[in-house]
Amino acid sequence: MESPPNPESVPEQPGAPDSVTRGFLFSDLRAYTDYVETHGAARAASLLDRYRTLVRDAIKRFGGAEIKTEGDSFYVVFNSVSSAVRCGLVITANALLDAAEHPDELIKVGIGVHAGETIETSEGYVGSPVNIAARICSQAGPNEVLVSETVRSLTRTILPVHFEPRGRRQLKGIAEPVALFAVIDTAPGAVPWAEQHKAPRRVSRRALLAGIPLAMLAAIVVIVALILRSAAPAPAAAALPPGTWKIGLDMPLSGSSADRGTPIRNAVQLAIDDANASGVLGGMKLELKAYDDAGSTPSGQDPERGAANATTMIHDPSVLAMVGPWSSSVAVKIIPVTNQAGLFECSPSNTDPHLTKPGAGALELRPRADKISYVRLAPADDILTPALASFAYRDLNARIALVIDDAADGKAVADEFQAGYEALGGQPIRRTLKAGDDPMPLLAPLSQVSNRAAVVFFAGFTDTGGAAIRKAMVSSGHRSVPFLSWDGLLDGTGTDKGSFIQVAGKADSVGTYLAHATMPTESIAFVNKYQERYDAQPAAFTAGAYACVEVIVQALRAIAKDRPTASGLREALRAYAVDPNHRYDTVLSDVRFDANGDAIHQIVEFYRVDPLAANGAGDWVAFTQHDYGPPPP
Repeated sequence: MESPPNPESVPEQPGAPDSVTRGFLFSDLRAYTDYVETHGAARAASLLDRYRTLVRDAIKRFGGAEIKTEGDSFYVVFNSVSSAVRCGLVITANALLDAAEHPDELIKVGIGVHAGETIETSEGYVGSPVNIAARICSQAGPNEVLVSETVRSLTRTILPVHFEPRGRRQLKGIAEPVALFAVIDTAPGAVPWAEQHKAPRRVSRRALLAGIPLAMLAAIVVIVALILRSAAPAPAAAALPPGTWKIGLDMPLSGSSADRGTPIRNAVQLAIDDANASGVLGGMKLELKAYDDAGSTPSGQDPERGAANATTMIHDPSVLAMVGPWSSSVAVKIIPVTNQAGLFECSPSNTDPHLTKPGAGALELRPRADKISYVRLAPADDILTPALASFAYRDLNARIALVIDDAADGKAVADEFQAGYEALGGQPIRRTLKAGDDPMPLLAPLSQVSNRAAVVFFAGFTDTGGAAIRKAMVSSGHRSVPFLSWDGLLDGTGTDKGSFIQVAGKADSVGTYLAHATMPTESIAFVNKYQERYDAQPAAFTAGAYACVEVIVQALRAIAKDRPTASGLREALRAYAVDPNHRYDTVLSDVRFDANGDAIHQIVEFYRVDPLAANGAGDWVAFTQHDYGPPPP
């Protein structure tokens, strides 16, 4: 194990207050060296001058700072992450316009953008985000803006663009693979179900680079489309049983939890309407059949009512799949019903490991243990503590952690964190804070001469010690030591009575991090479409509900080639949809399920306290996401 630094000679690591999130852009010319060799130094110099001019014009337009330029490479920093992306798009757009005037001297620029916290020094910015941005640039193709998952998360609701997945890539010098996305202007009126709308855009870019006039290209595209349309056979979707088929929905649609279920119902209806309007299912039309599972329980939902709703669905032969339920407690009652009947069930929001994982007792819920009918898009709760351990060890670079539990519900969480941290090579120092105890004596490992803890992890809640520990850390001179916790502290802004930020104080809360398991970021096209239809922003798990319908529709299209009968449609859909070998393109990017029904992508979002948020009261602000998939078994 790596030896810890000597605290006598190394000062405490600076915490969050001394670092700022910035956008970093790197750009360089593709195949420039070959161009010099084949065209000579004079023409290469002309190309380089034009390239530098258009890059610097864009940098100035978006307020960037040119840190370093060597040959054909630029290193630029922006205070706004979205400005870095917009600058990259303008650079590539201007390169395409330049191609019309200089068809023999094409500017082929690749751009990489990443964002993160760095420290500003007299020699520049220090931090891994700079290195990652440079590595992303090396992966970008000609006139392509390539960004990280972090940039996509931070700008997805701000920029009117589409983030096209380019997969997870191992970047040189970076320990873990990084998910990359190409930034593409959103096509006006794009429909999520129209799978071929991207290809013409890529063709047009290549054609412009080759010097083909745009009008000629448009004519070629139209001619080819007409030829393909006349020659293409009837769509496979025509082989699906025609008529109206239903997708069932179980959600709380009344009572205290209606604000959870209603947005889900809206998203499912929107997805069904989009599928029907696209005509991808031929003579088949989909219809929503919604069921309310509201009850008088503390959660506002009645598990027995949910099971009754599922029973009603399976007895209706026109119901071919269902979406829901909202809560895991209702899912425990529904899964045996849908599994016995073979009704495909997709939940956007359930998180209990018991629902899918055999080691947690999932087989007890399946009368047909050899087959599954239930899948979910939300990650299970068991991903959170390994993610927190990884964040402490890798992101915060802490090799020794003070791990404190609240002697109650947090004990199991602390146990899981400790196991994950030790597996990575970290050294935990374990303590327990009992109700009413002073937390100050527990902080001694932050001051000891050797084996000093570099992070404090607390498993509990605000009122079981979270706020008290952070205040004690600050008052004892350890403000700069990161304070890390789970989503038990995600309890509101500085204006919410009893919240962590209010009790600890917004200034002393700075330097606190926590994590929350979530789903991949939804596409901006979905956000815009939902807002246009319902005049509201999508709520939690809303995009997941839309994606569940996308899975159903794409599975139907796939099984159409086998021409299933009406009586065999339900089982054919179930068998295809749960197959781990099948992949679906959705508003949550790509979706695939493992053999237990868990989504392959396990996204955990990390938050920190921003004292200026919530109109100056302080609030939790998401700053990065990591994918910790595939899920643990």
